[in-house]
Amino acid sequence: MQAQAQSPEARALSAAAAAPRYDLYAGIHKALRLLMTRTLTGLGATDPGDAAEAAASLERLDGLLDLCELHLHDENTYVHPALERAQPGASARIAAEHLHHREAIADLRDLAALAAHSVHAARAAALARLYHALALFVADNLQHMHVEETVHNGLLWAAYSDAELAAIEQAIVASIPAPAMAAVLHGFIPALNAPERAAMLAGMRDAMPPEAFAGVLGIAERTLAAADFARLQRDLMEPLPAAA
Repeated sequence: MQAQAQSPEARALSAAAAAPRYDLYAGIHKALRLLMTRTLTGLGATDPGDAAEAAASLERLDGLLDLCELHLHDENTYVHPALERAQPGASARIAAEHLHHREAIADLRDLAALAAHSVHAARAAALARLYHALALFVADNLQHMHVEETVHNGLLWAAYSDAELAAIEQAIVASIPAPAMAAVLHGFIPALNAPERAAMLAGMRDAMPPEAFAGVLGIAERTLAAADFARLQRDLMEPLPAAA
């Protein structure tokens, strides 16, 4: 029996497993998946009769949508030109999906504003409508990110060295304003596995002033379970904070 030909996605995943390459999508996509699913499930669990709880859920959604817009801008500005240099037309499909995502984000903001200005039964209906719209947005993004991590990575790995890919990611990081970077880290740090997390923070420690890195450690402490933060401290060989 003849073996079936592998899809481009399967070939890219197989190649990455055999010889790991620099993946500039991996970390930010983990963060987005975590924040998207947490925001979605949190919205679904929100009590529409509790105005403060509803407002907190809508605030988390607003932060997620801000991050999604920033991510779209960064990929359009830094990653898609690299794809086009590697293979003209390679970014066309995903660029079109980015336009659709911008429209979906605008629609979600409109629905969130409706929920924010509704009361009683109207708020319950508005939150339910928002929840279902967000679920579709998350589902679309999960498929979208898979294509980027397979098809796009396959093209990038064929055309660029790991050092060149790292330079693209470093340019993206350098372009992010400090307040937005803090928001990104709130999703980034808990989304990574322990070795990835330690490697990222070790690199940040080497590149940042001590007071700035202390702020990063503070985000890690707030967003990680106690055991995970203790392991990070050990991995970084940082002293545990003194008891208050």
